[in-house]
Amino acid sequence: MSEQLIEHVLAARVYDLGQPYFNGMPVHPEDPPFNMVIYRYHDYTRQIFEKVAPGFSDSMELVITSMHSGTHIDARCHMARNGELHQGVKASEIAFHSGYKKYGTEEIPIYVKRAVLFDVPAYKGLDILPSRYGITAKDLEETLKWEGVELKPGDVALIRTGYSRYFTTDKEKYLHDFAGITEESARWLVQKKISLLGIDNLAMAVPKPFETHLIFLVDAGIHVMKSLYLEELARDKQYVSLIIVTPLKIRGATGSLIRPIAIAAQK
Repeated sequence: MSEQLIEHVLAARVYDLGQPYFNGMPVHPEDPPFNMVIYRYHDYTRQIFEKVAPGFSDSMELVITSMHSGTHIDARCHMARNGELHQGVKASEIAFHSGYKKYGTEEIPIYVKRAVLFDVPAYKGLDILPSRYGITAKDLEETLKWEGVELKPGDVALIRTGYSRYFTTDKEKYLHDFAGITEESARWLVQKKISLLGIDNLAMAVPKPFETHLIFLVDAGIHVMKSLYLEELARDKQYVSLIIVTPLKIRGATGSLIRPIAIAAQK
């Protein structure tokens, strides 16, 4: 990497697009809850280390969760239509107790891509979209015009609804009152040949979130990120940024917790 490129990166602003993980956080009602407990406390010294480090103690936690809690990315094996995954792969033929033999999280690439923020509420003169509002393809087209931005093939599309503010403050509102994309706008995004979708709610779409998942994961083979935090990016009007997403490399998993970041020029 050239010194000039390093200087540009160091001079840029980094935006954390991830939500915090905590006990009681909003998760899908059919998913297991996120649960973290302290497994070992600093209330005793480790005798095994006494000779090399007198008085040594340590602490450690135990986390029990699905890979679809909070800010996460879906693998292609996460959802199926009539038992089939992307490109007609039969889910039953690759599913094992230890994980999926194809389309697992380890196959999700590290994304370092140009990202375009669709600040749909701002385009409409709103701070947040109305409850259960379905974002149309026209909404997305008009948002790009309003922002003065072009969506290019291979870009990451980031959709802001405004509902990420409720993730830590109002669990029920976050899970049930959200706005999202529709089947129509999902197909529009696929036709634009995006490489990855990200949105600031958990269910992604209204009124048929599962069908919309299938459009991306099964039909198009496009991974999706959910429960992003896009408020700071929108506040600073950073409509174009460099996004970096590094999923955990868990063999055969159906998704991964992530902490994506966006890098943009200082304004």
